[in-house]
Amino acid sequence: MNRGAALTGALLVTLASPATWPLALAAFLLRGGLLVVALPILVLPTPVGLGNLLAPTLTAFVFGGVTFQLAAMVATIVLAVLAWLVAGGILAAILEAEAARIVAAHEEVAPPAGVVVHQLAVDELSGRGPARVARRRRTEAVGVFLARLAAHVPLGAVLVWGVVQVVAVTYRELTNPADVATPLAWRVLLASPDVVAAVVLTWMVGQAVGALAARRVVLARGGILWALRDALVTLARRPVVVLADFWLPTLALALVLAPSALAAASAADVVREAMNAPDEPLQLLLAVLLFVSLWVVGLVLTGVMCAWRAAVWTVGFGEAPR
Repeated sequence: MNRGAALTGALLVTLASPATWPLALAAFLLRGGLLVVALPILVLPTPVGLGNLLAPTLTAFVFGGVTFQLAAMVATIVLAVLAWLVAGGILAAILEAEAARIVAAHEEVAPPAGVVVHQLAVDELSGRGPARVARRRRTEAVGVFLARLAAHVPLGAVLVWGVVQVVAVTYRELTNPADVATPLAWRVLLASPDVVAAVVLTWMVGQAVGALAARRVVLARGGILWALRDALVTLARRPVVVLADFWLPTLALALVLAPSALAAASAADVVREAMNAPDEPLQLLLAVLLFVSLWVVGLVLTGVMCAWRAAVWTVGFGEAPR
């Protein structure tokens, strides 16, 4: 199938399946999209404020070594991140699997995926179907989570290597800057093109392989290792198709997120200004309504784009070489 026709077909299926919008949006937020959506309206600390916050801890570490309070703080942060990754990842896998089944059941999607969904419906109608379906879907959710986690192992390794490189470059720019007119963040990025390229490449491959493997776990009832192997084979055989299926919806999502973030940030500034004028309650009410309206519209558009991104992989499942 032509890529344009496939992507258009996935978009039409998405528009005809509004139930997938909140599922895809929630999965996106759980997998880190919440930071992207919330960042424009957060008031970030200034370098001076950040230094005042971290200076006591860093000073105590440099001169006193690892204290119990520092170890407890680091352990709490690590445990919180791990809990978010596991709990959020499994919940996102449940939502992703449900959205994939909804799209696969659509009449416009290729038959290979539809057969599995039909069998699920038969199981649900049988006497012991609900329990079987519940167990199977729990197993599928864990399988999707583990498949996506395994697909992003290279990204984790690159991030560890990249942090070391970025810290070294940052230290060099702070102690012996070559250009003080350029912001520090840009100087660090420009001095670390290999880190940026490696992170983008491994993230792209991890996203594509994880999405392909997830569809095989859910729609083909395959094991995790088989799903990952089949996803890697598909990527090796049809790299252009897989890259198009990844980048075109991702760029569309970015085009939606950028103006939504700018609008939400501007509306948040209006709300803050209105809060400084307590004698104008109507102005504050209108500012809050404007902010909420723009926020909701941005979330809806983001949900549609996320659902389209997910539907592209589900529609492509029926086209993948066997």
